[in-house]
Amino acid sequence: MLRLTEANAQKLAEGFAATFQRPPTPEEYRNLVKEWVIEEASVREALALGFDNGDTMIRNRLRSKMEFLAEAPAAAMMPDDATLEAFYKANAGRFASPGQVSFEQILLPPGAKANDIEALKTKLESGADPTTLGSGAMLPPQVEDMSTATVEKVFGPGFGAAVAALPIRRWSGPVSSGYGAHLVRLEVRREEVLPPLDKVRDRVLAEWRADEARQMREEYKHRLLQRYTVELPDFETKGQP
Repeated sequence: MLRLTEANAQKLAEGFAATFQRPPTPEEYRNLVKEWVIEEASVREALALGFDNGDTMIRNRLRSKMEFLAEAPAAAMMPDDATLEAFYKANAGRFASPGQVSFEQILLPPGAKANDIEALKTKLESGADPTTLGSGAMLPPQVEDMSTATVEKVFGPGFGAAVAALPIRRWSGPVSSGYGAHLVRLEVRREEVLPPLDKVRDRVLAEWRADEARQMREEYKHRLLQRYTVELPDFETKGQP
């Protein structure tokens, strides 16, 4: 016996309307119902034949469904202002505009000696064109208003942070990158800025709900494990499989 409840029938019509921005015609609705019947009958036949047993895709889908149901209430939760502000302050790094730098750089020749580097700095400070010096590379000689994180994607880990710490408008270095050693002239350093809560309220609320959802999912897993006694092979005597 297959029974389509009024609630499920309404969901079919609502799903159609959400996709096509209009309610289904009588014929379209009959086709929706027909497809539901075929799907329901097929699922029951597959379960009767045991197709769900040992199928990794189905098992993962069922697990995901249970975890989704466990965390779904978070999507509708609305914290009070004090809770949201406390979350915003505790996680300020998530919402701050990243610090930015503007700089010039030249890549030093491999094995450049200290006295050669100092001589190069002197030339640069005296107004020499930096594009005519250095070993050359497929790297931008000038960088404008780039976040330190993006700088590190271009030049390598640690380079952005090192550049941001340099004195302003002086040729400094060497600064190491994934390409070698550089002389760098930091032109502008803009500090990280935390916008007012009202400017990012929607984003903060979304992040708060996401954190609540993660917590609900972990609590669900904990409760689930408490309901079962687990027996495992003796790996120490038999060895791991």
